[in-house]
Amino acid sequence: MSQVEDIKIQEMLHDIEVGPLKKVFLLAGFFTIVIGLVSLYLILNFRGLDSETAMDQAQIGRQIASGNGFSTLYVRPMAMWQFLNEDKEIPSASFPDTYNFPLNPLVNAVVLRPFQRWWSMEPTDVVYIGDRVIASAGIAFFLSAVFIFFFVVRGLFDSKIAWITTCLVLLTDMMWRYSVSGLPQMLLLFLFAAALWGMHQAMIASEAKQLGRMLLLLSATAVCFGLMTLAQPLTSWIFLGFLIFVFSWFPQRAVSGLLVFFLYAAVVAPWIIRNYQVCGNPLGLGIFSILDGTVGTEFSFMSNLQPDLTAFALVKSKLRQGLTGQFQDIFNNLGYNLAGAAFFFALLHIFRNRVTNMLRWALILMWGSAALGMAFFSPRGEVSNNQLHLLFLPLFIAYGMAFLFVLWNRMDLRFPPAKIAFITIIFSISSLPMAVNLLTTPEIRVNWPPYVPTFINNVTDWMDQDEILCSDMPWATAWYGGQKSLLLPATIQQFISIHDYKYLGGPVNGLYLTPVSGNRPFLSQIAKGEYGDWGSFIMRTADLTNFPLEFFTPLPMDNECVFYSNRDRWSATDQL
Repeated sequence: MSQVEDIKIQEMLHDIEVGPLKKVFLLAGFFTIVIGLVSLYLILNFRGLDSETAMDQAQIGRQIASGNGFSTLYVRPMAMWQFLNEDKEIPSASFPDTYNFPLNPLVNAVVLRPFQRWWSMEPTDVVYIGDRVIASAGIAFFLSAVFIFFFVVRGLFDSKIAWITTCLVLLTDMMWRYSVSGLPQMLLLFLFAAALWGMHQAMIASEAKQLGRMLLLLSATAVCFGLMTLAQPLTSWIFLGFLIFVFSWFPQRAVSGLLVFFLYAAVVAPWIIRNYQVCGNPLGLGIFSILDGTVGTEFSFMSNLQPDLTAFALVKSKLRQGLTGQFQDIFNNLGYNLAGAAFFFALLHIFRNRVTNMLRWALILMWGSAALGMAFFSPRGEVSNNQLHLLFLPLFIAYGMAFLFVLWNRMDLRFPPAKIAFITIIFSISSLPMAVNLLTTPEIRVNWPPYVPTFINNVTDWMDQDEILCSDMPWATAWYGGQKSLLLPATIQQFISIHDYKYLGGPVNGLYLTPVSGNRPFLSQIAKGEYGDWGSFIMRTADLTNFPLEFFTPLPMDNECVFYSNRDRWSATDQL
């Protein structure tokens, strides 16, 4: 090798280490890691949607994309009660949905529409293409939100904190699990990131005495909060904290606060009015999910044609238990992210930048208000539609890392490898759940139990399009089978009433029971619990002589499902 070539190689290495090429290589490595994570969560480890709410909102989105309006194939008996209670006729054709708020189903409709030719499932489909499309949209919102948060954090602190925050968020397993869940959380994260950017800029404008720009930015922020509420009504509690902060901190408090409130109301009001016109309740059916955990689960109320509304008197008793549970699980709710948990200690430190200093108190107001709302609506499971803690995680991480760096600098350790080790420990602890999840992913490619999309689709293929199927997982039969599906009523007598009076436009033609009801403690939940009336059907010992559905057949997997029908639909076709 000549001396000239040696010099050129040394110059190139120098450029990579400290020159302009260093940034290029770092960005290339960053985007390679992001693409790798997307591939892992969306392709290699993705087993389809596994949330009732996600499937419910997905099938509504498909209804919208089909031109059927905001209607649902998943019918809850309590929704029928709403119509009967208001002396309204139960819609027999296109059943309007009053449980979900509209924005996430509308987004689902937009992303599903281009894939209409693939809506019908094929026998070889392990993962339904609709699941992948919706999960892809969730990842797109997630990455877009992270992009916005980068600039918010850089404005609050500096580029170093912004990059570390971005990397820690991307290495938080909980964020990726929500991004592919089909739930509205990633849409909420995107809108919340936009709202926080607007609020931060409004605070800067306020400090600079630019009142016109401040009011314009507050208006945009209010619209973002309104859209968040249209995606998940529980975020109205976050808006409450924001509104208190606006009235407390911004100049011209009455003008600023009232402007924010009325713009927010203008965004939300049309849907409130629509719900009132459709079912007589401005908050729709979803408000009754507050009864979950009072004298039964949410499903025990939603499955009842005669719900016990005296349970509202017990809602107050949920508050203490709900708040205690959230604070006990706070580390879990923040994705086991060490820097995110450090946010609460950062409240003890006074930052030099006044806007940075005050924004954390706005975060506390919004987070505390959200925690109060979640206490009433009981987030359940590792991935829940009612979990809002993750929305605050990016800025919690930013403040937590800034505080940890302050503590580190006060130690005055002039040994660079020690600082690298310190950051490595934080990254290692925060990314540990991701490593465990990716390394312990079950080999089975579907979310069994209870979901095997192809089997669910095959069951609905036995039925005509205008027939009605009753099931303990109607959200899945509606999504994977496109079948009008009734949630298993609370009692057999209610089932017979719905069948005989043809409330849904015709008789109930099939009953599909799965591990949703079967994989439960026999005595506490099947024999004596919410499925007590259906125990013999679940155990397959029922006398069908006087029951409308006289035929039945056990189904896979492992005969854990059973199908009851008004006629033998399976003998002439291949069994599943």
